[in-house]
Amino acid sequence: MKKINILIIIALLFIMGCQKGILDKSPENFLVEDDVWNDFGLVKQFQTDVYRGLGSGNLTGQTNTYFDDFTDNCRTSESIGNVYSINKGDITSTSMGSFDGLWELNYQHIRKANIFLEKIDNLTVGTDQEKQILKGEVLYLRAAMYFRLIKLFGGVPRITKVYTLSDDFQVGRDSYEDMVDWIVEELDKAMDLVPLTRPSSEWGRITKGICLATKAEVLLQANSKLHNPDTVPNGPLFDYSKNTWQECADAAKAVIDMPQYELQKVQTPEDYHNIFLTPNPEIIFAKVNSVDHGYPGQSNFNGTNGPDVLGGINETMALQDLIDEYQMKNGKFINEAGSGYDPSPENMYKNREIRFDADITYYGKTFKGALYGLAYPDGYLVNSKRVSTGYPVRKYLDASVSMSDPSPLFAWIRLADIYLIYAEAQYELGHEDEARTYINKIRERALLPDITTSGENLFRDLQHERRIELFFEDDKRFMDVRRWMIADVIGSKPDKGIILEKKDANGNLDPNGTLTYRYQIIQTRSFPEKFYYLPIPENEIQRSGIEQNPGY
Repeated sequence: MKKINILIIIALLFIMGCQKGILDKSPENFLVEDDVWNDFGLVKQFQTDVYRGLGSGNLTGQTNTYFDDFTDNCRTSESIGNVYSINKGDITSTSMGSFDGLWELNYQHIRKANIFLEKIDNLTVGTDQEKQILKGEVLYLRAAMYFRLIKLFGGVPRITKVYTLSDDFQVGRDSYEDMVDWIVEELDKAMDLVPLTRPSSEWGRITKGICLATKAEVLLQANSKLHNPDTVPNGPLFDYSKNTWQECADAAKAVIDMPQYELQKVQTPEDYHNIFLTPNPEIIFAKVNSVDHGYPGQSNFNGTNGPDVLGGINETMALQDLIDEYQMKNGKFINEAGSGYDPSPENMYKNREIRFDADITYYGKTFKGALYGLAYPDGYLVNSKRVSTGYPVRKYLDASVSMSDPSPLFAWIRLADIYLIYAEAQYELGHEDEARTYINKIRERALLPDITTSGENLFRDLQHERRIELFFEDDKRFMDVRRWMIADVIGSKPDKGIILEKKDANGNLDPNGTLTYRYQIIQTRSFPEKFYYLPIPENEIQRSGIEQNPGY
């Protein structure tokens, strides 16, 4: 059997293992290529499987590891070597820690996309409109996978055909700028084919708004400092010589002007928290946990990050550096004059902005009736192989589902993100009033006062808003600190957390004692300059002979 047939069958068996009848076929009438492309139901299921190439809401589908674990926002509470090897600067082309398999994941699904795109125009099943929509989705998915690759590796091999065993596999890396141009063109093509809106049963599938929003993000990344030819590393694999900030702003504004999207109004931390739990007009694109969307039973966020007294494992912990970044309700930082911040253990979390209470679990908070974040010695002790910073992540915890059920969704793109992309583009274009307007729309929704800054201070306010508003959303912070080229600074900060204890007058632990706290350094970190790009996996270098990234 041809290699292409084998790949098709493997993909279909993976997503249809429980479909009645498929596995009951006898050998003589088992699935062959014609079975797939002559049955529109099978065609759609093959197409749906391409969505898996976007990942599962966390890093390469690994259940307990998220991009924020490699930033100044979070750490994994478990001493996972794959995570720490990255945070201490030890990854190589043969040992990439939690990034192992990411290159392969994307190219495997790019190949599936190429198979689909070579077949779709010649199908004799399905209506023309149905086929064009499916084609538009796959054009988007392939472009999005290449976007993920160039964010991490710089220019990569652009493969748009299905190779057979007799083909030459020696494909070199395209330049970063050529890849950006091509991705933008592909997103435009996809936008022409997919619908403006979807019925609720198809929520999470590609729309025109998703294509435009991703285009804005691609151009945001390309125009940022990391890809300026004057910065290091440089050269064709990393540089973007154009100035397309206006095109970035135009794409973002086109999304903002679409009537189907709007910021959700909130009055309480719970209102804000609920934005991330169910489909709503603010979420433009999300990973949806359902078979119909290609992600059956993945991302059990409650089980991974809920309290261990309910069977969770408190896996992801916010760092003290992030906790200190949340402002007070009056819009001032905790160390700013007039903030009203009270550092006493009973009051240090009071009067913070609503996003703090929505995103973070801290001393004395509850989930599903369980109290966690307690002080020693009367509070529970975490499992000995885990280290708590004192701040389990609350964002995405959903009290309406069980600890074992998959979380309903994981946001990839929200309208709030597009507001901030638009603000950054306007800032770079010299339109500070427009930039402030859209930053303040985000702050006003969070019940915070407007900013009035300008120049470098305005840019710092923008960076702050992106960090807080987009906390724990896909790779936002991970990519931001790289494209701004501040990762070498923030990536060298140690992991810091808090320990709350009750002590008697002699300083001994006592359940009836006085509440105290102290900070602890959990692990040190290091960010070598070469880490602005990941190494190309060594097996790929050996197989294809493509150029390795600097420093590896």
